[in-house]
Amino acid sequence: MHIALCIRDYTKIRNILEQELPDEEIVEYSPTQVSDAAKRADVLIPIVAPVTAIDLKGSKIKLIQQFGAGLDSVDIDAASEAKIYVANVPTLGTGNAESVAELAIAFMISLARHLPLATTRFKEGKFGAPIGQSLWQSSAAILGYGSIGQEINRRLQSFGMDVTAISKHGPDGPRERDATVPVQKHIPLNQFQEGIKNADFVIVTTPGGPDNNGLVDSNFISKMKKGSYLVNVARGSVVEYQALLAGLDSQQLAGAGLDVFWQEPFDPSDPIMNYNVIATPHIGGATDRSLRGIGGSVAANIKLLKMGTTPLNCANLDKVIGVD
Repeated sequence: MHIALCIRDYTKIRNILEQELPDEEIVEYSPTQVSDAAKRADVLIPIVAPVTAIDLKGSKIKLIQQFGAGLDSVDIDAASEAKIYVANVPTLGTGNAESVAELAIAFMISLARHLPLATTRFKEGKFGAPIGQSLWQSSAAILGYGSIGQEINRRLQSFGMDVTAISKHGPDGPRERDATVPVQKHIPLNQFQEGIKNADFVIVTTPGGPDNNGLVDSNFISKMKKGSYLVNVARGSVVEYQALLAGLDSQQLAGAGLDVFWQEPFDPSDPIMNYNVIATPHIGGATDRSLRGIGGSVAANIKLLKMGTTPLNCANLDKVIGVD
C-alpha cells in the first residue's frame, strides 16, 4: 500500500510507521501536495494539511487516517461522498491527552511563576524576585471536558486547586466522564460566566471546527477574572485573535500560554508576542510516548484496512457503509 504522510522531515513519525508497517510504501509529501498524494495513495495521513473536496476529486484513497485526534481540517462530507473512511486516534491512552495535559500545566506554572522573567533576573545576578503566584489554593476553569480536560483536572487536583469544568451539556452530557477524580463544579457552556468569573486560569481544550470557532471572544474574556491567565492547547481558531490581543493590552488578562495559533507557523514578531505570552510550536502531543502510542494505533488501522476490515474510530462510518 502507498501511504502518504503529509509532512516532511519529521523523521520520528516516519520511523515509527516504517517499524510498524515494514512492508508498506511510506512517502512524504508537503502539506501543499495533498492533491498529488491523493492520486497515488491508498492511505492519506494529513497531520496538519487541509483535505478538501478538490483534493479528493479523482483520488484513489481508501482511508484518511489522522495521526492524532483532530479532524477539523478534513472535509468529512466530501470524503463520505467518495466512500473514503475518515478515522482518528482517541487522545486518551495513547499518551496524547496525557502529554497535552502536561504542557498545559507547564504553561500555568511558567506564567504563574514568571519563569521567563525569572530566567532574565538570574542572568542579571538578581535574586529573590520576581514574586510568583502559587497554583496551590488557586482556581482553574477547563473549557471543554473531554479526555484532555479530564487529564488536566486529574493533575490539577494534586496541586490543591479548585477546578471547574465547562462542557457543552455539563455533567448531563452524553460523553463518559472520569469519576475517579471529580471536579469541584461542572457546568454547561451556556452558564460559562459562572465558571470563569473567579478562575485564576482558564484552559481551553475544546475541539476545533465551526461550532467552536471564536468561542473565546471579547464577551468571554470580559467575563474572566481581571488579571487571570488564558491557556490554549486546543485549536487557534477557538480563541478570537483580536479579543485576546485586546484582553492582553487592557490587562484584563495577565498573560497567555499558546501552543496553537490562527496560522501555523505563526509569526514570532506578531504584535500579540509583545505581551506576556509564552508560545510553543504546536507540540502538545509531541512526546516520545504519544508518538509511539499514536503511531501504533495508526498502523493497526492501516492493517485492518489491508485485511478488508472496517477501521476503528471512523468519523463517517455510517455514511461510507450505509449503517442506519
